[in-house]
Amino acid sequence: MQKKIIALALAGLASSAAFAQSNVTIYGRADYGFMKRGHNDGAVQGVETKNEFASGLQAGSRIGFKGAEDLGNGLKAIFQYEFGTSIDVNSGLAATRNAYVGLTGGFGTIVGGRLDGVRYGIFNKYDAFGGGNIGNFTQMTAQVDRADNAVAYISPTFAGFNAVLAYSTHIGNSNPLGLGAQEGSGTVFGDGNDGDAVLNTVMVAYNNGPISVSADWERVNFTGGVAAGTASVFDDVTVMTLGASYDFGVVKLSALYDNLEIEGRNAAGTLADIDTWFVSASAPIGKFVVKATYGQTEDDEATAAKGKKWGIGGQYNLSKRTNIYASYGSISNERNAAFQISPAANSQGAGVGTRGFDMGIAHNF
Repeated sequence: MQKKIIALALAGLASSAAFAQSNVTIYGRADYGFMKRGHNDGAVQGVETKNEFASGLQAGSRIGFKGAEDLGNGLKAIFQYEFGTSIDVNSGLAATRNAYVGLTGGFGTIVGGRLDGVRYGIFNKYDAFGGGNIGNFTQMTAQVDRADNAVAYISPTFAGFNAVLAYSTHIGNSNPLGLGAQEGSGTVFGDGNDGDAVLNTVMVAYNNGPISVSADWERVNFTGGVAAGTASVFDDVTVMTLGASYDFGVVKLSALYDNLEIEGRNAAGTLADIDTWFVSASAPIGKFVVKATYGQTEDDEATAAKGKKWGIGGQYNLSKRTNIYASYGSISNERNAAFQISPAANSQGAGVGTRGFDMGIAHNF
């Protein structure tokens, strides 16, 4: 009886038109675990140890719908709706994750909607821990995990090369690069109406066998006016990222370099010039995968903040879709740095202390 009730509930969740299309796929992820964070270092002081169970520690829990319609002559219409979920509290569906509609064919792919951030994807690709786990290094940087109001073109692949061109207008986010935690307080973006801000992205990648190389350039322009007397205003933000990896079979090694420069109005010179690098490794041993990462981020301008982090951990694959995982991470803050441990690689999760441990289970469906 219980199975029949569940089946009826699922049938009611989706429209009859959706189920009539055999090319519509329902997919998702359930991720739940325990994490322990604490310790004081640098500008991070007075932190008490925090123990908690949470959803989405290795990667965000989610549910999604995707599909395609064959339009003939090699042309297809495609769509995807993906929603974040939290399996530890009664929060219902969280914010929209990756959602788009578009066309794909011999010319490539064009999509529009709320799209995964290109730079964020490069960090996750070359960080052995990807977008989660306390061991990940990506959380030390400011990231656009997804771009609102975006359009992107993805080229076909030629001899291992492909490119992505993306444009986002009316960003509607007062901090589109999530910079507040890294750059201190008191700095504002544009005129406070960042619907005028636009994001431009150009990415080129080469993937051939064990070799992978990705290069990305992004720029956010704030076109709104500036209130009189405003001392420190973000005008333009430019980011350049280069990542590479080589899979030797017994171990996969990767490295990444990233530069983020912030130019200001009503302020002299550059507000921030942040250099970031990390190296990472993953080694499969049967069903177990060992992971490690080490890196540094440093602001050469305003804050002079410098932070280093190392992480180690792994996962055991119970099947192709289910794994159990654990990781440990430690941050060393220098000068004015106040980086804290967060399992969220987009820097938006609450940070606590400078050392942490997590463990959990994840199932993809």
